[in-house]
Amino acid sequence: MSRPTDPADLVTPAAPAPPAAAPATPSDAARSLPELVLRLREGFDEGTNLIELLRAAGRTVRRLVDCDKSRIWLVRRAGRRLVARDFPAGGGPPTELRMQRDEGLAGWVFATQEVLRLAPGDPRPVLRGPVAPFRSALVVPLFRRGEVFAAIECLDKQGGDAFSDDDVERLTVAAEHVGFALDNALLYEETERRALEKEVLLDVSSNLSGTLDLDGVIEAILKSLRQVVSQTGYPLGSDDAFRIQVGQGIVGWVAKTGEPLIVPDVKRDARYVAARPQTRSELAAPLIVEGRTIGVFNLENDLDDAYHEGHLELVTAFAAHAAIAVERARLTAEQLERRRLEKELAIAREIQASFLPDRAPDVPGFELAGSTQAHDEVGGDYYDFIHVSETRLGIAIADVSGKGIPAALIMAGFRMSLLAEIRNEFAIRAVMRKVNSLLHESTDRDKFVTAFYGVLDHRNGVLIFSNAGHNPPVLFRADGRIEYLEEGGVALGVLPEAEYDDRPIALRPGDVLVLYTDGVSESESPSGEHFGQRRIEQVVSAHRDRNAREIMDTLIAAVRDWAGERGPSDDLTLVVLRASPPPAAG
Repeated sequence: MSRPTDPADLVTPAAPAPPAAAPATPSDAARSLPELVLRLREGFDEGTNLIELLRAAGRTVRRLVDCDKSRIWLVRRAGRRLVARDFPAGGGPPTELRMQRDEGLAGWVFATQEVLRLAPGDPRPVLRGPVAPFRSALVVPLFRRGEVFAAIECLDKQGGDAFSDDDVERLTVAAEHVGFALDNALLYEETERRALEKEVLLDVSSNLSGTLDLDGVIEAILKSLRQVVSQTGYPLGSDDAFRIQVGQGIVGWVAKTGEPLIVPDVKRDARYVAARPQTRSELAAPLIVEGRTIGVFNLENDLDDAYHEGHLELVTAFAAHAAIAVERARLTAEQLERRRLEKELAIAREIQASFLPDRAPDVPGFELAGSTQAHDEVGGDYYDFIHVSETRLGIAIADVSGKGIPAALIMAGFRMSLLAEIRNEFAIRAVMRKVNSLLHESTDRDKFVTAFYGVLDHRNGVLIFSNAGHNPPVLFRADGRIEYLEEGGVALGVLPEAEYDDRPIALRPGDVLVLYTDGVSESESPSGEHFGQRRIEQVVSAHRDRNAREIMDTLIAAVRDWAGERGPSDDLTLVVLRASPPPAAG
């Protein structure tokens, strides 16, 4: 029955050392009752704190009735438990004892509100719970406002005798005075506890008003809460993450219902998730903001029935302050994170913009136009016009798997690799092979780049190209035929030793080549239908006689009209190359 002292039940401030009970002598039992009462009253002081009062009363009572053991059982605020303390003979901190209100000798007295006297050999009443062996016993109830709130338990009359009628009278009279002193001490304790709680709540409110860091807010609340409520389970605010679903376990139930809860014995509650074998009781209170549960305070204790309504009331008050502070800190953290991301995105946009050509170059005999419109603030599409020689121009278009800053960084790596290999004047198939190898080494396995790269020999009207898994560019011949430029290999970065083919094609006056990313062909209508390659062909065929810029703008407008008010769901990137027709005769 021995248990450690629980600060949840006793929050007693430091107090001046109380006067010890008046020294008793072996002849105390023979003194007159009025004299004993006087000596007993002199032993107590209104300012005595509860622990010292129990120590003094127990010592005096033992000598009053000549018994070996004595203790005072109290009903704590929950009303479900009896608590007593055994004090070592040589001094030092007491050992706390706990039992159910209906257990043991004291439980019988609380239930019957009568004096219990048992002599050696007397038949024992039916007692609940474990009872330590004893020879004789005398237990007297203490009343407060008509209710039993404590009991003095004396065990084993010295000399092996039974407790006498005189002992009963002495202990009954003493009980009145002990009860009066205990009542005062309990009221004093309760007043001090309430004052401490108010002070802590005030400190919490004051401290949190200037704190916007979420971790700091939580730690400040939990530090204050530990001052007034005990907890021996998972440390409040510990770094040990334990995740549960809403509705699962005690915490999940509180999060789902928004109702606070005390569980005196977790082993008897089917909702409990056995995450910690030592836990015996639990208290949980929701953190609610504008009707939303944003968190749960959860306290666990290694003792049964460690929490009561007073604790729940206090933790709920803390939760109200905490919810507001946590929500404010969370919103502040989100705002700071948005600002950080906006700053990073601004930098990434500048970097990405530096990759793109300022304008399409002038190419004798050809018209060029290019555009990219990012769906996200930083897209994964890329196109470029690369000077190779006086008569040759590189044309590239690419799309990185993924979006945002990671995609922009991969695209930067692709561009650097491509430019480096182009400067070495390798054949196109060799350029693609080397870029693929570099990307495979430097990117995650689930990242890749689809790309089309071609070199236009504008003097001879020839384009040599290689397609690395990209949407096949569409070649609209002047005579109305349509071709797809598919030759090449797999997407870059997928296979370390991939080989690539290249192919030359002749471009004649009036031919139009359209390069695009999947944001164009896969743009969805409000009903979910893709724009598709067929519509690309229809739009370009209907406007093939216009210049490259007009063809590109018309196709972009058609895609946006197709997507409706929601707009395209991906980046839109287009390059249009048109072989200029000969000047009209005349």
